Amino acid sequence: MRWLEEGLVTALDSLGLQAVRRDTPPKAQSLVGVWTPEHRKVASIGMRIRGGVTSHGFALNIAPDLGAFSTFTACGLPEVAMTSLSDMAAALGRPAPTEQAVRDAVAAALGAV
Repeated sequence: MRWLEEGLVTALDSLGLQAVRRDTPPKAQSLVGVWTPEHRKVASIGMRIRGGVTSHGFALNIAPDLGAFSTFTACGLPEVAMTSLSDMAAALGRPAPTEQAVRDAVAAALGAV
């Protein structure tokens, strides 16, 4: 899961969008996923083990309707605020990256990790 985080952080960096892993004191337990420096979550990561096989996956918010997140507790953490790549780019006064640009950046970054 940490490799997925690293790959997504690297991909976003290549798109000019700053993202981080989020650690919380006192035990520095990591909150799994990818976050903005302002602690808004932009990507969720999950895993499952079934029949002795581990599967991993992620959901990267490119340009969803974030209103849907008000209908449930994201990641089981009531204080989590979600964001998207389009909102991150807008905050910088830039156009949002295209879905293809995001796909290419993620593929390159995960391949490197």
